[in-house]
Amino acid sequence: MTPANAPQQPIDPLAQQAATLLAKAMVTSHDRDLLWQRFHELVVATAAELEEAPVRDAIDEIERRGLPLDVVARVVQQRLGE
Repeated sequence: MTPANAPQQPIDPLAQQAATLLAKAMVTSHDRDLLWQRFHELVVATAAELEEAPVRDAIDEIERRGLPLDVVARVVQQRLGE
């Protein structure tokens, strides 16, 4: 299958709006490379935060239950070694 007739994944409306605003900003920007770099860094950082949020929530719940994280880490390490 060639890229021209490959199925297109739907684009999130918010991502589409961000891309449109970035394109408009790049037209008037004096330093397009810097603008793109900062936008890319922001997207990567935000994606990492979204991916890490469930892990942080789980850790918070473990701590609320009074389980020491070092004990949990030892159990996980032992299970991975099995």
